[in-house]
Amino acid sequence: MANKNFRVFIITNWIMASLNVVWNFLSLFLRDLGIPYLILGILFSSMTIVTLIGTLVASYLADNYNRRNLAIITMVINGIGFLILSFADRIEIVAMGLLTLATSNFTGQGGTAYIYQVIDRKYGGVAVSLFTLGALFGLGPLLAMGIMFNNGWAFIQIMRTIFFIGAVGFLATTIIRLIWLESTPIPERDRNASIIRDFISESKRGLKLLIRVFPIFVAVMMIDALSDNMYGFSSLFYVNETLEFNIGQIFLMMLITLALSVPLTLLLGRSFDKKGGKRITIAVYSVMPLALGLLIIAQYVKYVAPVEWVATLDSIYPGLGVILSLAFIATAMKSTNDNLWATTMGAYIQKSLPRADLGKMLGLSTLLVLLVGTIAPIFSGFIYTYYEGIPLILGAIILNFVILGILATKSIEPRVNIEELEAELRAPKKAIETG
Repeated sequence: MANKNFRVFIITNWIMASLNVVWNFLSLFLRDLGIPYLILGILFSSMTIVTLIGTLVASYLADNYNRRNLAIITMVINGIGFLILSFADRIEIVAMGLLTLATSNFTGQGGTAYIYQVIDRKYGGVAVSLFTLGALFGLGPLLAMGIMFNNGWAFIQIMRTIFFIGAVGFLATTIIRLIWLESTPIPERDRNASIIRDFISESKRGLKLLIRVFPIFVAVMMIDALSDNMYGFSSLFYVNETLEFNIGQIFLMMLITLALSVPLTLLLGRSFDKKGGKRITIAVYSVMPLALGLLIIAQYVKYVAPVEWVATLDSIYPGLGVILSLAFIATAMKSTNDNLWATTMGAYIQKSLPRADLGKMLGLSTLLVLLVGTIAPIFSGFIYTYYEGIPLILGAIILNFVILGILATKSIEPRVNIEELEAELRAPKKAIETG
């Protein structure tokens, strides 16, 4: 936090992260607007396609243009997207808002590359985990949403209000970054006169670098993306429709889970810096299939305590008895370990990729993950329309075991020493084609 640029960036990121709690409820919001499950899948796939194209462009921009300015533009676009969704009442406005948000990915890698560039690598785990601290501030919006729900506000009205507040929040982050965030040097290299040729050349170079450094890591991320899509599409629908928990109870599930997961994430980031990531990744990921299994069992065992205890908690605060449900235990375990897993992956990336090429390598690793996401939402929407949530949750469990098998038998650690790689890349005519 003594680093001014890190301090400014992380405070603005905390503002953004606190408002991102709305994404947990986006699928329920769109469903309540009357959009069918299959159309939801198509919408999410369309977003992913735009995100995919944007990420490819952003990976080039982040290494060739001012990363600070790209980080500012990203906030502006997100603010516009949130503002549009605050007025959403039909599918056309929803599509416009979602696609606007997806276009923020045309500049989004600039901010990520910027902050990874200014972080000292030996504190990478703590630094990445500090970003998750912003999610803790999401307790404010979540609590406000729960209070509004208990005071008779309609769910759609609540979501529109939070989207509008989010738009104001993004405007504030834009102003703060514009005034106080400093520029970092643009990486120096020989650039082709043709932007298109240079873009293609740099993308090929970045892909070769990524495969050289992180072949198993990227494969695991792609499989995990498919698993997350299956779970993410179905989980809240399943909890709301099949397990019959209302929106207010789901608010409380998310709020309490958030309060528990963030401190654990901070501890994990420090542990990663001290001990490395191999054992941590296996420990974190081993909880995933267990959590999903409990979610399926919750169909038959709703609460893990007597109904009198549930009623007592509900009398203290409406819906609080949900913390004694198996569904809460399962979703809390899954969400907490998702946060821990994301922190671990971020720490690996921050510590293991060359800074001059961070933009393209972040972009390309995201791109490979997004390739899975272009089709998966349509597939998930189709499955849920006819078979509801169980097949998707079972599919996610199978993929979880596949990933655990890879983590147990293969190393996802970087294949090259980062200092040696950076020295090689700085040397004349030592580009990645020799590797």
